[in-house]
Amino acid sequence: MIEVRLITDLKEAERFWRALSPNQVIFDDWDFRACFYKYKPYPLRFYVAFEDGSEISEAANEPAKAIGLLPLQFNEEWGCLEFFAEDPCEENRVFIKPGREEVIPQLYGALKETAKFYDISGEDGFTRALAIEDNKYILPLDGLKSFTDYLATRLSPKKQRNFRSDFRKIEELNVKVLSGRSQDLEILFDLNNKNFPDSYLETASDRQSWQALLDVPFPWEIISLEIEGKIQAVSLAVLYNNIYFYLINGVNFRDYPNLGKYLNRLNIEKALELKARYLDAGLGDCNWKIAWHFDPKPQYEFIKEV
Repeated sequence: MIEVRLITDLKEAERFWRALSPNQVIFDDWDFRACFYKYKPYPLRFYVAFEDGSEISEAANEPAKAIGLLPLQFNEEWGCLEFFAEDPCEENRVFIKPGREEVIPQLYGALKETAKFYDISGEDGFTRALAIEDNKYILPLDGLKSFTDYLATRLSPKKQRNFRSDFRKIEELNVKVLSGRSQDLEILFDLNNKNFPDSYLETASDRQSWQALLDVPFPWEIISLEIEGKIQAVSLAVLYNNIYFYLINGVNFRDYPNLGKYLNRLNIEKALELKARYLDAGLGDCNWKIAWHFDPKPQYEFIKEV
């Protein structure tokens, strides 16, 4: 028999997250997620599954005895449950002990409030039966030693020639590639917000969350492109569990149409340099990932009206 307990205290929620998270991807990491909760906190709804209801009172304070966790918060603006720090995180999912996939539908079934979950990841039967919301895109790097290898294995000869022509146009501008300049994040924020009407960086709290990430001791990769003494493009990425997460960028597309393509290339080269297993380019095509022949990975949605 499975019993489900509701946790609403932040410190207790952290204990159960750390105990049950597989930490496979950056979005599984508490310290990463907490940056996006800190400046936009909502009431917590962490649903924890325990086996054998007769022991629930004794087991309730011991994360080691939990077998599953559905980590949620109640978005007071939208009036619904969502995953903990869901915006802008991806690969949201139930954390379970290995082999306990049967717990997943039981945790979903315990919900008593309207729920709207997006960017859900999972290979279990329950998750794969959900509606597909969108795809995220990844580039496997096994067997690739250089960007030229990527071009040869993923793109047609014609497209390879077009890419090389576009890169030459940027290089003719004497672009300077700079690394590790945390002060350029504000430029990234401004450019991203200007380019995308649904940017993750619309509010001051959004920017504070992204800025706070740099205080977490991960191997961050910041690449900046300078043209004629001015920063015109910036990207933020991180290597986590040997996966290169190309998280966000800001590019002056209007004055330099091919600059984003050049920045993408530099991030692929950095991922290869770091010997990552694959590059995670995140959710949505964003007008380039399909054209670059990245592999789609479904992200699901779950809607429950109460």
